[in-house]
Amino acid sequence: MRSLVLGCLFVTLLSGCAQDPNATVRKLDEKEARLEQLYADYWRTEYRSAQRDNSASSLPIQVQIRELVTDGPFLKELEAARFTDALLQRRRKLFLDEAAHTFIFTDPRLSKLVEDMGNDEGDIRYEVGGKRLKRSDLNKLIAKEPDREIRKQAWMARARNFSVTGERIRQAMKLRKDLGQKYAHRDYVDFMLDRKGVPERKRLEAIFAEYRRDTRTEYEALLVRMRKELKVETVEPWDMEYYFSTLSGGFEQARFPREQAWPRIKQVSRSLGFDFDKLPLDVRITEITFGGGTYPILYGKEARILVNKYEGIRFTDTLFHESGHGLHYLLMEDPTFILKGSSSEPFDEGCGQIMALLLYRKPIAMRYFGLTEKEHAAILERYRMKTIMDTLETIVDASFEYQAYDDPDQDLTALYNRTYQDVMDVDLHGQPVWPFNPFYSTGPIYLQSYAVAEMAALQIHADLDRRFGPVWDKRAGDYLRQHYFSVGGRLTLDQILQEGTGEPLNPRYLVDWSNGK
Repeated sequence: MRSLVLGCLFVTLLSGCAQDPNATVRKLDEKEARLEQLYADYWRTEYRSAQRDNSASSLPIQVQIRELVTDGPFLKELEAARFTDALLQRRRKLFLDEAAHTFIFTDPRLSKLVEDMGNDEGDIRYEVGGKRLKRSDLNKLIAKEPDREIRKQAWMARARNFSVTGERIRQAMKLRKDLGQKYAHRDYVDFMLDRKGVPERKRLEAIFAEYRRDTRTEYEALLVRMRKELKVETVEPWDMEYYFSTLSGGFEQARFPREQAWPRIKQVSRSLGFDFDKLPLDVRITEITFGGGTYPILYGKEARILVNKYEGIRFTDTLFHESGHGLHYLLMEDPTFILKGSSSEPFDEGCGQIMALLLYRKPIAMRYFGLTEKEHAAILERYRMKTIMDTLETIVDASFEYQAYDDPDQDLTALYNRTYQDVMDVDLHGQPVWPFNPFYSTGPIYLQSYAVAEMAALQIHADLDRRFGPVWDKRAGDYLRQHYFSVGGRLTLDQILQEGTGEPLNPRYLVDWSNGK
């Protein structure tokens, strides 16, 4: 999970008189230095809040951030400054974008609503079989429980979130739409996609349509396989996650014990020249409402990882992913805070996936995790099939969110379930399960970054295979450091991939990989 703030929003400002560019740069330097310290406090607070410290509120810090970056006279001066240096032009754009986004993000009504929803989501307990379960326990039941009726009860329990946050998510959507028009003078979804460095909505939807079309045969074969191997007439939503737990052949728990995950990840990383023991990164396993998160407290100086109490390969995969964020935040070489903090969101997620995909490379799986060739083939095939399902579900989640912001007053449950049925060919039985996804309440317009990140990471892996072969060493690590982990917001996603792989974002790598090519 990358930062949920730092944005790309254009704000209309009155033109001012020309200023001394050097004086303006000095003021910009001072603003960025102060902003860096405020965000360090913000992330420390959010880190505590994620661990259920209800005394931790970032609202006072948000007020200070708002006061700092929405300094009207300075913003006019900055917009009017005539910079010839490309990096200064980039810094100016990102700071103006950050200022405008802050008007929305720190709006008192919205920020209070979002914080309350986050706290309430963490407090929810789910009733299944007479037991009250935490979110992680509920997810474990859905993913692992052999009894289909209990799985169904656990999946149905996800609808509990609807009564807690469903209507408030609608309110937040309306607020964000109104604030986007007020401060961005544009559609909120379009603004957010631009802010996050994601391809524009039209191109993104075309990429989604291409993936759906060109993996349809593989996905239909997966549904057939699910029905056959689970011995069911119809694949239900409570069957889909569970199916993948049946494919490990019984070796998963033995090969991927939770206590060995971090030591082994550190071994793999050292083989590439990344020594986590020498990096200021703290890792903590705890109960959180999401899978994992990495907090960029101070770029290059301090980062912290939280990982949910998953088990088996899911835990190792999640921690591997978060280690990629950690490398990105600690190795970034962009010269100023606004550049570091404004990196493309799908590229940041892609840095996580660069590392997570290492787990499925045969040399690494066998050498560091002790898998046999047969076991490696099993986890690779499972990951390939699950990637198809996960990518299609991400397309559902993102497409639903865009349409929900188009008209928040519509029946959002009907919209989500209709979208899911269309893409996944699975009936959700009218259940209002969509608010179980915490991104709709606290992390809007984020979900598409996971699919784009997978595309970017597979593109990068394919390029490094061409350069260094199937067994990577420090040379490959040096290339990753130079072209990816050290790069922040000074380049766009397409520019980063163009410089690193020789072409901009190309979804065909994910399509071909999903099809087993």
